[in-house]
Amino acid sequence: MTAAADAVRDFITPLLPSWRVQFGRWVDGTKTDRYAVLRPVGGLPAELVREPQFSLMLVGAENEDAAVAGAAADTIIEAMRSSSGTLVFMQPAEPVFQPTNDGRPAFEIAISAITN
Repeated sequence: MTAAADAVRDFITPLLPSWRVQFGRWVDGTKTDRYAVLRPVGGLPAELVREPQFSLMLVGAENEDAAVAGAAADTIIEAMRSSSGTLVFMQPAEPVFQPTNDGRPAFEIAISAITN
């Protein structure tokens, strides 16, 4: 994991105390758990100032109201709007609702970061 990925993970983990935070890919365990999956998706060329981009997928538990994952997405977005943690800058996009194949609620948030 890169320093920027570590910084984003360290930023979101305390905001999602009842979620299993994973990196890279979603590894499903029990369908009653909630998952937050941080994935790197590239960024601009690596120069003096680096601008990595990530995708954060929030997968709710089976038979859980989509509002739970939606509220988690809103919490992340509001936190990033007021702080960048150890990064120079973090900017979240609007969450996109896309349920999983088995019907669990899921939201995906694009995240742009600036680090040096």
